[in-house]
Amino acid sequence: MTQLKQKYKKFIVSFKNQLKRRYMMLLKKERVEDGIKRRRGECVGCGECCKASFSCPFLFEKEGKLLCKIHETKPTVCQTYPFNEEDVFPHTTGKCGYYFIEETEE
Repeated sequence: MTQLKQKYKKFIVSFKNQLKRRYMMLLKKERVEDGIKRRRGECVGCGECCKASFSCPFLFEKEGKLLCKIHETKPTVCQTYPFNEEDVFPHTTGKCGYYFIEETEE
């Protein structure tokens, strides 16, 4: 696959995921909340989720990590990524520091 096709595919897949995220956050809030309760780990600063289809204008690089200029006040859609196992952009698989436990593991 050519580099242009790969970028196009990443853009389309990520854009679809972003639309789905917004739908879930608006209309399936309980499901989002349930996933967040099971989420563990932390952001590793790879910035891949912030560069999904459009690069976030608030990203900046410091010491090899991509950081958010508005981290303390960033939008909920950013704070909740990923909210469950299905909410992972394919290009972030294996890079993201978050993971999910089964509900009974608490």
